[in-house]
Amino acid sequence: MTDNYDSGFDLVLSDYERGYLTAYYDTVVFDAMADCCDEDWFGVQIGNRMFDLNAWTDDDTGSFVCTVYECDWINDNWKTNCRHSWTLTEEISSERTNI
Repeated sequence: MTDNYDSGFDLVLSDYERGYLTAYYDTVVFDAMADCCDEDWFGVQIGNRMFDLNAWTDDDTGSFVCTVYECDWINDNWKTNCRHSWTLTEEISSERTNI
């Protein structure tokens, strides 16, 4: 797999993509998780980019956590690229900045 930035950096997103993914989380993922299960995956395409959102319930806090990964188009199928991610939920994002 190749990408245009070095491994170890957060997922590079435009303001529009961050806003879209946040709205998708607020309107689809959060509601689905409230009515469903402890973990699930959601696929979202924005323009020519595809993203996987992995949402789960944190056992320690009971909070929903959602991590966004970009997908790569490989062999006529989208594959999740876990090298870079963006943690969408505020609780985890603020913890990561304090590390």
